[in-house]
Amino acid sequence: MYIIDQPAQQELNLEEKQWYSMALGDLTLFLQQNGNELLTAVNYQSRDKPALREALRKIDDLPQEVKVGERLYSGPEEESVYIELQLADKPYQVNADTPIKLGPKGRVVLYVSTSLWVQLKTIDTQKVMTEYPAVIPRMSWVGSSSIEGALCYSTKTAAPSELSQVSRKEHRAITALEIVNDSSHSPLTIQRLSLPLNMLSLFYSESAGFWTESIRFRMDAETGETVIVTSQKPPDELGGCEKISTARDSKQSSRLRTAMKLIMG
Repeated sequence: MYIIDQPAQQELNLEEKQWYSMALGDLTLFLQQNGNELLTAVNYQSRDKPALREALRKIDDLPQEVKVGERLYSGPEEESVYIELQLADKPYQVNADTPIKLGPKGRVVLYVSTSLWVQLKTIDTQKVMTEYPAVIPRMSWVGSSSIEGALCYSTKTAAPSELSQVSRKEHRAITALEIVNDSSHSPLTIQRLSLPLNMLSLFYSESAGFWTESIRFRMDAETGETVIVTSQKPPDELGGCEKISTARDSKQSSRLRTAMKLIMG
């Protein structure tokens, strides 16, 4: 289970007063250990540049344009901190490049990818000290009105329907969405998907990279009634997958059915 040639769950054994850096997506994270104080700093490149991918390494000094952002104290001096990758802390509104229509009793599997988060967590107490997205997400709003709803992130996707068309990226996790139109007469139009990443776990496949559990949406185009079920694992075609991090929201199975209208359009 590796990311950038190092474990995706990696304990920090940093030399005192020595700056380190790692990079993933648009994020470069800088770390320095001073006794029981951990200094952090971040820098984000522009979105139009190729994604970064660099293992944790020593550097001479903090770049001049980068300033210390946080000073972390994990508690007792013997309390160690490690890096863990995680999914987003809010749902993602995924906007398809092209509207998708599903005929009566039709079925399709779409693949969408979303950016990972880099967390610093305590080993003993499993507390998240701080976290940073690999790519700064765009904020959006999902809900029936400007009053009823919730903040979420937003991204555009081609949502391919063939596994062979899915491109693996080290800073993104892929979700397989099976969509079933239970209507016997009406087609279902899909323009936006609201993906509850805070209720999903993160997995790693040596052959296919980072994935979440697959999700099945059964929706009646005529009534709008929706039933959502998670498979508890990524697609079987990937072979063996190892769980890296559990869902942020442990009540995922009950909330998936009632949290929000997960398919809109």
